[in-house]
Amino acid sequence: MDIEELGRRMPSWRDGPAKRALTEFLVEVTQGESALAVSERVAAFDNDGTMACERPHTTLSEFLAACTQGQGPQAPPASGHEVLRELAELFQGQTTAQYDLAARAFLREAVHLRFQRPYPLLTFQPMLELVDVLHALEFSVFMCTDSSRDFMRVMAGPAYGLRREHVIGSEVQLTAVNGQLVRTATLEQLDDGPGKTVHLWDRAGVMPVLAAGNAAGDIEMLEAARFAMVVHHDDPTREYAYDDPRLLAKAREHDWTIVSMKTDFVDLWPAARGKEAL
Repeated sequence: MDIEELGRRMPSWRDGPAKRALTEFLVEVTQGESALAVSERVAAFDNDGTMACERPHTTLSEFLAACTQGQGPQAPPASGHEVLRELAELFQGQTTAQYDLAARAFLREAVHLRFQRPYPLLTFQPMLELVDVLHALEFSVFMCTDSSRDFMRVMAGPAYGLRREHVIGSEVQLTAVNGQLVRTATLEQLDDGPGKTVHLWDRAGVMPVLAAGNAAGDIEMLEAARFAMVVHHDDPTREYAYDDPRLLAKAREHDWTIVSMKTDFVDLWPAARGKEAL
């Protein structure tokens, strides 16, 4: 694919410096004498805030709220890591199959309060187009998320077009009991900060050629990539406006590509995809 064909396959990206830098890089690493071997074509994406809306709460946080509804006054968890810890305790002793069913039931019925969209349709259309292009270019695309790995695996295929084994995330230790896997309340190393590159190496055996993130917890993953892309939330009308000063400073220091949601994204939400296959 040449740059023009790549551009046509990414109609929700507005023509400009970000799209041009991205398409030029993809042509560089997939064509000609400098083309990478398919085994080296690995891309890594953060999820919350990079591939999908994370405000006012992440999808996983809303799942926790739904699971604990009616159990008395509930204060919102202070952080995503606290969400993981509470879910670990809540589902301790249940099998991975039971956790999968609970996640699937939530994702089929729950809707975002502001946008009135099911959570599998709160993904960003431009990022979905990029994933499809990367697959067409024979990239292995991994989600590297601080969220629950097994929760995100439920929606990975329907919402993102990713295979379950390409979802890397934070999760609890599992034990084998009578042929089933049972969840414990003990968290493994979180898939955040340096954990993202460690887990990606464990799974893929190579560092990413391309990586995308939107928060300081993605910095190590972005530093490991040849092409680093930062999603900047600056569109309060269509989504939300917020930033991570530490990440933006790093992006400017290293000349990473900063993608403005307001300027670079033509269409934000997918018309359809995701919920029907759950």
